[in-house]
Amino acid sequence: MWSERSATNRWFVSVEMPRQRRLASARTAARQTKTFPTEAEAKQYAKEMLSAKNKIIAGTLLSADQPARRIISGSQLYHWIEHEEANDRDFISPPPSRS
Repeated sequence: MWSERSATNRWFVSVEMPRQRRLASARTAARQTKTFPTEAEAKQYAKEMLSAKNKIIAGTLLSADQPARRIISGSQLYHWIEHEEANDRDFISPPPSRS
C-alpha cells in the first residue's frame, strides 16, 4: 500500500492542529498530514491552511524516482507558495547553493 501511495502522491502538507481541537479528543493527533500528486495542489492546500493561521510544514515524499527529500517550513513557505514555475511541469528543483 505504501508503494502505491508514494508513486501517485509526491508532495505532503502537514498541519499542526489547534490545541482546542486536540484537547477535545484523546485520539486527535497533534498534526494532520495530507498528500498530493502535484506541487500545485500542495501549494493550494498550504495557502488555505496558512490563511487560516495554521502552522504548517510541506515537502516531498521519498520514492524510487525521487531519492532527495525537500522540506519547506517557516518563512520559506511564503516564498514557495508565491513562486510560480516558468512552465506547467511539476518538478522538484534542487535547493539553492550556498556560495
